Amino acid sequence: MTKYSKLLILNLILILFFWACSKSPQRNTLDGMVQGSYYHIIYYATPTQNQSVSQDLQNLFNQIDQSVSLWNKESLINQVNQNKDVELDSIFIDCFVKSQEISELTEGYLDCTIGALVEKYGFAAKEREEITQEQIDSLLQYVGYNNIKIENSRIKKKFAQTKIDFNAIAQGYTSDKIAQYFFQKGITNFIIDIAGEVRANGTKDNGKLWTCAIEQPSDSSNQERSYNTYLELKDQSIVTSGSYRKYYIDEKGNKKSHTIDPFTGRSVTHNLLSVSVVDKSATLCDGLATAFMVMGLEKSKTFLQHHPHIQAHFIYWDNNQYQTYTTPNLKHRINYIRE
Repeated sequence: MTKYSKLLILNLILILFFWACSKSPQRNTLDGMVQGSYYHIIYYATPTQNQSVSQDLQNLFNQIDQSVSLWNKESLINQVNQNKDVELDSIFIDCFVKSQEISELTEGYLDCTIGALVEKYGFAAKEREEITQEQIDSLLQYVGYNNIKIENSRIKKKFAQTKIDFNAIAQGYTSDKIAQYFFQKGITNFIIDIAGEVRANGTKDNGKLWTCAIEQPSDSSNQERSYNTYLELKDQSIVTSGSYRKYYIDEKGNKKSHTIDPFTGRSVTHNLLSVSVVDKSATLCDGLATAFMVMGLEKSKTFLQHHPHIQAHFIYWDNNQYQTYTTPNLKHRINYIRE
């Protein structure tokens, strides 16, 4: 073989190598801030698939923010809450429909019409003020998911004072929208974490399933996060809702949970500290986790007996120690020591 032939073969090998690399999915990571919290995304994509992903996702974040963010003064939801005659976009309508479906499923324990109460408690704004029972009663009459509907792409309210809040499903919904985008791009191996609302599909490059940790509740919102419970996800989502971090102490020294009971108008005070829900849809998991935090452990158990396909893991305080309850359909998948 001549020297020229050897060089030709070497060049062909290099060309084939780089061509193969250009067709092989590569690991990509995206991190940043969105909706007042973090996002962490890992996905495997070819260079062709990966074109514009970062910018496309940023555009998606902006679209969701402009539609359903209470923190964006010009958002569509804030205009609706101000009773402006605005045409709803597909994101708002989607969140509305999904929220109403979960409200029906949970018989009102999730209710997007608690916006005025959340605002009064100070969870939707920087300024907080003491709320009285009289004020709660005054606002509670405008709460009720059956009091609002959509007609001709516009919100119709029974009471003008009713305010909408999609925060109970917004981050799970965002995870689902990113997953939908990835599927459209042909990207099928990924894990999406939007402030703890996780959606996973496929596997890692070593063929193993994605592993998600469930945070151990703590006595302080400033305490470092700790984990001793892990779960492998197979084309599923997991969302955890808890009362141990998102709260504030009022002027009387009482702890005010961010979870508001739509039936009483008050912050929940039971011994349930956190609940993690596992299902295909992160939106459904997000909504159910909030509903279970309102119900408390015993009512949640009763609900789950009538919906045995739903998987959940509860952490609660009893007998001066942390206790857990896991639905039978999930118990065999929970690991308390990471492998």
